[in-house]
Amino acid sequence: LPESASVAPVIISTNKTQLTQFSGNKSSYPVYLTLGNIPKAIRHKPSEHACILIGYLSVEKILASGLTKQDKSSHVQCLFHDSLKVILESLKSAGKDGMEVVGGDGCIRKVYPILAYYVADYPEQCLVSCTKYGTCFKCKRSSDELALRTPGENRTQQWTLRVLRQVAASSKTLHQFHSKCQVLDISGAVEHPFWEDLPYCNIHLAITPDVLHQLYQGVFNHMVSWCSHLMHPAELDVRSRCLPPCFGVRDFQNGWSALSQISGKERKDMARVLLGCL
Repeated sequence: LPESASVAPVIISTNKTQLTQFSGNKSSYPVYLTLGNIPKAIRHKPSEHACILIGYLSVEKILASGLTKQDKSSHVQCLFHDSLKVILESLKSAGKDGMEVVGGDGCIRKVYPILAYYVADYPEQCLVSCTKYGTCFKCKRSSDELALRTPGENRTQQWTLRVLRQVAASSKTLHQFHSKCQVLDISGAVEHPFWEDLPYCNIHLAITPDVLHQLYQGVFNHMVSWCSHLMHPAELDVRSRCLPPCFGVRDFQNGWSALSQISGKERKDMARVLLGCL
């Protein structure tokens, strides 16, 4: 980027949401955009409108006859990437050439919007990064190596694109393309992902950890299970009830074992007091 250039880190988030539970089977697939220049305290307030809706992705199922399950999955993934390619088309020229923006102080600055963060859950993280499901979208560890304590070699956008091009050049059919990509822990459904032409983008670095599912409902859930080997769950309930009241800390009067359908906020509150219970 040229000297004195201002970077606007673009944050994209997608989440397929089920709208009805018992009838209609209605769902929505919104795409949201916000900027990293906006303070987090403001971005997280819906009343500030710092996060805007920029589009809806298709939720229709592929009903064409004669297609295998793999073919239908590939069509859905291609539709996802082609749709985002259209939605984020303006980021290509703006991120490369910049755009003049008037700041809050009235000054005009040359701003370069760069896709810096992509917020999604694990299935979408694999979908966005073209990573084989069940493997790591950050490094090149295979599914049976995820428990290793040493980190693996980092994935890069250049490496992923190079593999896709090489495999596509040596494959005569879509089935061959998919099979060869799967061996290299790449999904093999999309040859041209939406981020291949976005300037200064590394999609594997842009994807953020899913704090809700991977931390509070993932790592922390395993920690609570391990604690049951140290003490009986009833003892853990007694200790959680005996903790003195404290500002900002939830009081679990009925313990933890009686909780069902635990939300992310409840697990976050449990994480605050777990060490004190032990």
